Amino acid sequence: MVEKASNAFTLEKLRNLQWGKVFHLFYIEPVVFMLLFSHTLSGTIQRNQVIYQTCTVIFHYNESDCKQLDSKNASAEINAIETELQPYVANLFLSRTLLESIVPAFCGLFIGSWSDHYGRKPLLIVSMIGFSASFLLMAAICELSSYYVVNPWWYILAAVPHSLLGGNCVFSVAAFCFISDITDCKTRPYRMIFMESLFFIGLTSGSLLSSFVYAATGAAATIGLSGCISTFATLFIIFFVPESLHIRQAEDAKNAAERKDVPMTACDLQLDCVAIDCPPNILNDEQQEKPRPKPCELPTPATPAMSFDDDMLAKYVERLPERAKKAKAEADAAAAAERAKKAGLFSFVHIKDMINTCFKPRENHAREIIWLVTLAMFLSIFVFDGVMTVMYLFVREKFHWTVRDYTFYETVSHLVPMIGALIGFLVLRKVFRLSVVTLGLLAFFSEVLNNLAKGFATMPWHMYLSVALGVFRSISGPMCRTIVSNIVPPSDLGKIFSIKNVLQSFAPFVAAPLYTLIYKQSLTTYPGLFNFVSAFLYLLSFVFIGCVLRIKFRHKQHYAKVLK
Repeated sequence: MVEKASNAFTLEKLRNLQWGKVFHLFYIEPVVFMLLFSHTLSGTIQRNQVIYQTCTVIFHYNESDCKQLDSKNASAEINAIETELQPYVANLFLSRTLLESIVPAFCGLFIGSWSDHYGRKPLLIVSMIGFSASFLLMAAICELSSYYVVNPWWYILAAVPHSLLGGNCVFSVAAFCFISDITDCKTRPYRMIFMESLFFIGLTSGSLLSSFVYAATGAAATIGLSGCISTFATLFIIFFVPESLHIRQAEDAKNAAERKDVPMTACDLQLDCVAIDCPPNILNDEQQEKPRPKPCELPTPATPAMSFDDDMLAKYVERLPERAKKAKAEADAAAAAERAKKAGLFSFVHIKDMINTCFKPRENHAREIIWLVTLAMFLSIFVFDGVMTVMYLFVREKFHWTVRDYTFYETVSHLVPMIGALIGFLVLRKVFRLSVVTLGLLAFFSEVLNNLAKGFATMPWHMYLSVALGVFRSISGPMCRTIVSNIVPPSDLGKIFSIKNVLQSFAPFVAAPLYTLIYKQSLTTYPGLFNFVSAFLYLLSFVFIGCVLRIKFRHKQHYAKVLK
């Protein structure tokens, strides 16, 4: 009976949620959708085109044999050609990944301070211009390959524009800071999970339509369509998306004004009596439960009923220096912000500001939580960068999948986690009232099962089983970002997210070579070996979030509402 009442109560809260506040300033999500749709629409087509060009230009096989590489029922001879090409193509994909990461790794050192001082919108515009230029350049190269002999390395150089303008590093910091600026602790988890849902809708729809658009129009037209969509998204940001940093600063100023003390008048000081029997609730629950000694009475003609407790008054006075400490910290932060405003675009002040923000001591082990969550997110990006380099080659070698087979698998692998994110978040969080930390643990455990299943896969349906086991894996990103944004003040958020993106930008320099090396060495014996490496890294992330849960239990009173 109690359980039914509890479930009814939480469902009632869900129905009464202020959805208008949740979807306030709904601008950045359509941009994310268009960008991810563009990537998945042409991503597999680009990789397939590189394999074809390598076959004809580098290895000098005839075009009829190279076209059969994308055939479901290829002969043993064609499969042998595929195995011969793959080490060279793996090096091409590795080079592209590294090229896409060089400039973003440098920008990551400054992006947090740029975002906090110059705003989110300029960074969104610059990064989207880079994506649009890369798509259009790739389409031009692909079209030229129909008339001339084009070396496949030119496709790798098409990544230069979006790499020079910051790429995913710049865009992701600006986008997530935008969401954090326009939401509060109550609405942020919903907005994050909805953004993640649109993320997967973009991936799913792009993957689903990719093979059909490719069959109807060709490679150059498909990639060109991605470029047009990205260009439209860029124009949408320029003309319609507001600057969220100003909105956050105005909101903070309004809240600060409301918290100011009202000046006292002489009439306020004329008291009939003073009682300090119940001082402010500054003690924790354990201290309040202890029996208090009898307070000593101090009767006076003006206050005959006055009394006070020496012990509790002393403890109240002990807490007063905390206000001074907090005021000093706010003054130091304001001074640092002023120095950053006066500094140049690439000044070392920005790096110093980011490092100081990320390493400064925080109460209730908040700094440790920030770093544990950051490392968990870094390992997720590390696995993504590594797997992206070899996964397409793996399914072609192991199961001889065509473009349509792989894009259909991609569609299912994006659709199932999206459903898991929506249903899992609404049911597990709102009905069963699981905290954001517990949901993060569930997500990383789901990732471990997903990669173990792919590692043991011997039949195509095993890959779809791995998708089912990873149904909750998409919750990890929104929950980790929610944890960080809930315990960090808005003025520090850009710098905290930027340290994650600095690590994310350097990850490909290790992840891509590592996964490529593992795949090439195990290609002829056990090509799925890299999946076990991914499972181990996700297990480490699971342990890190478990440590966050332990800290939360140790400081239950402080994190009861912040990480609920």
